Amino acid sequence: MDTRLPRRLDKFLADARVASRSRIEALWRGGHVTVNGDPEHLLYHLVDPLRDDIRIDQERLHLRPPEIYALLHKPAGLLTAMRDPRPRQLIASLLPDAWLATVGPVGRLDRATTGALILTDDGDLSYLLTHPDHHVWKRYLLTVRGHVADDDPRLAAMRQGVVLKGEPTLPARCGVVPESHREHVRYGPMCELWVEIREGRNRQVRKMASKTGFKLRHLHRARVGPVSLGDLEVGHHRPLTPEEVDALYEDAGGRALPAERALAALLRRLEEGHLEPRGVQLVERYLAEDAPT
Repeated sequence: MDTRLPRRLDKFLADARVASRSRIEALWRGGHVTVNGDPEHLLYHLVDPLRDDIRIDQERLHLRPPEIYALLHKPAGLLTAMRDPRPRQLIASLLPDAWLATVGPVGRLDRATTGALILTDDGDLSYLLTHPDHHVWKRYLLTVRGHVADDDPRLAAMRQGVVLKGEPTLPARCGVVPESHREHVRYGPMCELWVEIREGRNRQVRKMASKTGFKLRHLHRARVGPVSLGDLEVGHHRPLTPEEVDALYEDAGGRALPAERALAALLRRLEEGHLEPRGVQLVERYLAEDAPT
């Protein structure tokens, strides 16, 4: 995170991890947020994280580095959400209460799918791992009905790309898990497959399996990029190691990329005349005084 880069007020408040996005707007509408003493500063106008005095109820805020990187072994039956207006079972029930306001899941697993789910308060990493341009590989284990051989035409179709809603998926990597290594099939007329994809369309693996003719009985995500579940028990979570965090960033494009894209977006808004006068001054001062060489 480049703490010097001007950003919208709502983005600053989110990066300062004061509350959820919806709660931030409620705080602002209630007059609890001030910028240099002004409660009228619009959420979409820019602020200077270094020099502006930004407060909620008179408490001054500062950008803080991310603190939490974790891996959860998601059980079946839980929604991938930290809060929900309806009384449904959420992954939040498995996590510390202190995480609920600031930590979020990176991507989603549907209610029936189990396995690896990364949790973090690092917005940059979450952005990189979920952006469709970055193509981080994710490995799934599929329990399907019947016998499947490595030369099965259904696997060949996945390797070529499956058309979903008129658009082909990127080619997948896939194969049959040897019987001696199967985790989710112990008996019966079932087979276990492994599939790796580098996209994140809604329920993509389930739809690919259905479109190619597999009768899917269970879906499990074993790995996200370089981070695998290993022997982490169902319903438990563990911290990611610094090496795992570095590897995730590397797989997704590098730590500098979010700041580079944020600056590029600011420059586009500047060139197109979409910044308020003070925002123009903040960007120009950043470029002259604070931008990395």
